[in-house]
Amino acid sequence: MLATTTTATITSDPGILCFHHCNVKVFCFTLPHTCPHCNAPLDADGDADRDADTNADAEPNAELDRSGPRLLPFRLPYPFVRATQYPCAIVLRPSTGDFLNDYSNATDLHIAVTTSGGDIVEFDRFGLRRHRRDDNPPEWRQSLMVGDVPEPWHDFWDEVLQQVCAQTARWSIASYAEESHNCYAFVLAFLQALGHAHLSEAARSKTAFCEQCIVPRTTTAGKYISLYRKIRRSGIYVHRQQPKNRSKPASATPSSSYSSDVCNGVGSSNSSKKVSKKGYSSSSIAGISPRARPTLCTIEE
Repeated sequence: MLATTTTATITSDPGILCFHHCNVKVFCFTLPHTCPHCNAPLDADGDADRDADTNADAEPNAELDRSGPRLLPFRLPYPFVRATQYPCAIVLRPSTGDFLNDYSNATDLHIAVTTSGGDIVEFDRFGLRRHRRDDNPPEWRQSLMVGDVPEPWHDFWDEVLQQVCAQTARWSIASYAEESHNCYAFVLAFLQALGHAHLSEAARSKTAFCEQCIVPRTTTAGKYISLYRKIRRSGIYVHRQQPKNRSKPASATPSSSYSSDVCNGVGSSNSSKKVSKKGYSSSSIAGISPRARPTLCTIEE
């Protein structure tokens, strides 16, 4: 009998590190002893703790060695969360598989709501379902959090969610329609009933909610996924910096540079394209128009 291998879902931060040397940015899981670009040995300071503060200011951390100025290693922010750990939030995941291993430009996404206690409420072809926080459902362990409310809203959030869920005929198995009455319709109906200024205003339109709440998160996630796969495939990734545009000041912090300068060329995003009126892109909420749609983000393989 042949053994089969499967790729396990990564439920925690894989720990992507970045450091600068000889005018390149190096991304890796483990710091090397020599620079992969110029082969110069890296001094002991290059072996700094991989948990270096990603929010530390770049300039005080700059050091000067024989290869020129560089930054101490820092860890890239991990964009994914366990949905059960984020109360009163809107959470997103691939319909099948997980983001790091399985997400592609053609992947449909599934969206749900969490309660103040961390339970997950979702609507799909199986009808309205609730996953208890203590069950820690594996499919929601690597999610994107695309919206939430402050704690004073938690009781009201639960109350409105209960009222929406009580409309049993509206959210029955029989009422589910893959393209028109799906998980996305459920979440938008809840947010519209909630009356929260930002989320409810965006939820009046599928397009507005996509552009304002989901595209920014999937754009960042797409860059991280592309970078992770490059490192997984080659063990290390070296990014040669492009000449900076003088009209745009450079970011001072490593954490913010990840979403802009650090990942230039690593994983591009087409999020500036307009979203179709029918909803999502080819990397979309499950069931929202399977025909041609502009993409939320591009995963570069």
